[in-house]
This record gives sequence, structure tokens and C-alpha cells, in this order.
Amino acid sequence: MKKLFLLAVAGMMAGVLSASAQFPPMGGGMPPMGGMQMPEGMEMPKILTPEEKTAEMAQKYDLTDEQQTALLALNQKYDGKLEIRMNQEEGERPDIRKMSDEERQAYFNKMMDQMGDMQAKQAEIEKNQKAYEEELKNIFDKKQLRKYRTDQRRAEAERQKLRSEERRVGKECRS
Repeated sequence: MKKLFLLAVAGMMAGVLSASAQFPPMGGGMPPMGGMQMPEGMEMPKILTPEEKTAEMAQKYDLTDEQQTALLALNQKYDGKLEIRMNQEEGERPDIRKMSDEERQAYFNKMMDQMGDMQAKQAEIEKNQKAYEEELKNIFDKKQLRKYRTDQRRAEAERQKLRSEERRVGKECRS
């Protein structure tokens, strides 16, 4: 099954490579591989320290001093476990059209391994988010928890909208 999947991925990549070699982009083209660009006027969200996150949540949900202390401990416990922190050291991606078949295969194998690692990390993050929210139930009262969940749903809807916009803009660039 894994071999079939890898064969399908390699076939799709070969098709994409041959199409891109025949029709190089005119003008701006697509951003470089791996160089996701944020829409104009938007920035990458800043990852908050446990103290900053606690202060922001304390103000947003009107927490007592006791709740703030408990929340700070919770935020310290889950620091770095609720989001993927991207490596900024990657630099530019190599031009796979200039690679030999062996180099290209090694590169694709490396990318497949990284995708598997990212999927495993995403599953771990989802598990940690559920545990975080369970522990949050012991800190927040019902009204605060309801507002927190509403804010989380709203943020997820916004992320989905952004991803949808990125796909739409990407299709327009390719046409």
C-alpha cells in the first residue's frame, strides 16, 4: 500500500515537473516552494509566552487572581505543545528540475518523511489541545469557558477562511 502511494505521488510529481518545464511561469508566477506568503496586510501570528498568553486571557475572560495563577501554571505546562513552531532555518528549496533522478528521489523521500512527521506532530497537538481544554474546565467558570470555546470556534473559522483564500489565490496564479 505504501509503495502504491509513493508510486502515485511520484507519478503526480513527474507530471507536474514536465508541465512546469514546458510552460515556465510568466511574470510573477507562484511563490517559491515552501515560501507561503500571507495575504496583504496580514502577518504571521506571534507565538505568545505563557505569561503573555495568561495576561491576554485574564483580560479577555475577566479572571480572578486565583484563576490567573492556575492558568499561568497550565500555560507553562503546555508551552510549545499546542502549536507547530516552524523552523526558520530551511532557506531556499532546491530546484528539482536540475536534480539527477537519484537526487530527486532522495529529496522526495525526505519530503515524504517530513510530511509523516508533521502529521504525527499534528495528532499530538490535537491530543494536547483536548487535554488543555479539559484542565481549563477546572479553572474557568461556565460563562468563561463558553466564551473561550466560542472564541476558539471563531478563530478556527478564520483559519479555514484564510486557507481557502490561499488556495483560491494559488489557483489564480497558476491560470
